[in-house]
Amino acid sequence: MFFGLALIPQEMRFTMSNILKLSIFCLVFITATVVGEQATQETLVWQQTSEQGLFNVTLDSQVENAVEINEFLEWILTVESVSGEAVSPARITVGGGMPAHGHGLPTQPQVSEYLGEGKYLVKGLKFSMNGRWELSFDIQSEDHRDKVVFDLKIDY
Repeated sequence: MFFGLALIPQEMRFTMSNILKLSIFCLVFITATVVGEQATQETLVWQQTSEQGLFNVTLDSQVENAVEINEFLEWILTVESVSGEAVSPARITVGGGMPAHGHGLPTQPQVSEYLGEGKYLVKGLKFSMNGRWELSFDIQSEDHRDKVVFDLKIDY
């Protein structure tokens, strides 16, 4: 017997069976992690609760894989109460910019249309370069007012 193995207690020794089991576990874990990350990156949908916790807000780019630079975009903003009910009517103003560069958005995006079921069409959105952007939405319903800020990294 190899001298080093004699120092390891029997219950801690790796057998070929245990090594195979550990290898399969690691492979399954890594595969599940990679697939999960790809799914969230491909959909380009962000979800967040508003600052005061009054609304659950989803921002859907309606594209996969990458956001186009210097192209006008139409995204869908979905606003729900914390209990999951669609918020309508709501007055929503859009703002944002690049905090690291000290400038706002290159355009003035607006909510142009209510699509039903708490969904609002955001038109006129444009990103002029890759980097970290913030998109803010001031939401005013009949009873509440709150704000949500999405931190986006546009990079491809």
